[in-house]
Amino acid sequence: MKLSVPFIPDKPYLRFLKKNIQCLESVYFPLVSGPVLDSRIRVKEADTDALVKALKQFKTFKKYCLLNSRFIHPQAYHDPDFLSQTMDNLEFLALHAGINGFVFSDAYFLNALSRTSRNIIPDLEAVPGINCMMDSSQKAFAFFNLIEDAGFKMPGKIALDRSLNRDPARLEKTVRKIKNRYPSMKIEVLANEGCMDLCPFKLTHDAQISFSNLGLSKTTHDLTNRTLGCHAYFFKNPERFFLSPFIRPEDLSFYKDIADTVKLCGRTLGSKFLMNCITAYRDASYDGNLLSLMDAAHWLSDHIHIDNKKLDPGFLSVLTSCSKDCRSCSTCRNFLLTTSRRKPFKIKAYEDYL
Repeated sequence: MKLSVPFIPDKPYLRFLKKNIQCLESVYFPLVSGPVLDSRIRVKEADTDALVKALKQFKTFKKYCLLNSRFIHPQAYHDPDFLSQTMDNLEFLALHAGINGFVFSDAYFLNALSRTSRNIIPDLEAVPGINCMMDSSQKAFAFFNLIEDAGFKMPGKIALDRSLNRDPARLEKTVRKIKNRYPSMKIEVLANEGCMDLCPFKLTHDAQISFSNLGLSKTTHDLTNRTLGCHAYFFKNPERFFLSPFIRPEDLSFYKDIADTVKLCGRTLGSKFLMNCITAYRDASYDGNLLSLMDAAHWLSDHIHIDNKKLDPGFLSVLTSCSKDCRSCSTCRNFLLTTSRRKPFKIKAYEDYL
């Protein structure tokens, strides 16, 4: 299965992508300057010319710009200058870097961009983002109708919600119904988010990021997560990480007859993380700390080492039959006891974060 991975204009990472180009289906990246229109806090400002120069080196896989913020400022939906600037950026990237389209989560924003009536609109794929939580064919069809009405090009693929990873019957049913209506549509699954199962904090967390990106509040969601959210949850109940709907590299073969591509995330964790992660999923094997492959749960790798190779070959079949009745089940605790060890506290070197 080919991979959809983050794209960053980092020279060692670009060399790595060139060496692994045969396993890549697409890359995705945020706008590197101007308003933050993607769903993550911007790590640092970058150079648009450097991004374009890097993207131009690759012609065999698709390229998507991230405009997938949960929401933008309500006034921006009606601001001709803001919308024109956004379309200018997309048009520039299409002309000079050969992008195929963009990823979105905000339906209001999609319609607002459509109202600019730019000639390029029918040539740009509008791809629903993973945070649209496509957990049924009916939800997918609703978004496809939205895209068609807005006049953008239909997406070549759709990323299904991570919750379906551990529900094979629903996953197969959803894929079958989408393929029956849209035979050429590629199906993508998200492998390494590592967040809570059916995360109760997800929508609020996304909204907090949007508030921060808009400058309407300080960036405090990390503190909130550590004290009130998913970090506090996993720190208290580390065994429940196994409930997370991640896909181990070794389990990709289970999905190869259902999905077409695999999405890997973690673009804010740097090129070293991404190269390690891509290698593991390229090889469908990883001899190391499973938490080191995760995005949302990566912080937990500083505290716990889960020996991925110690997980039983039947691991996935056990988890896909999970009743989610944690009070009367010890399966995840047993997984943790037999495969993991606590790590001693140490201060990481600065370069380990790059």
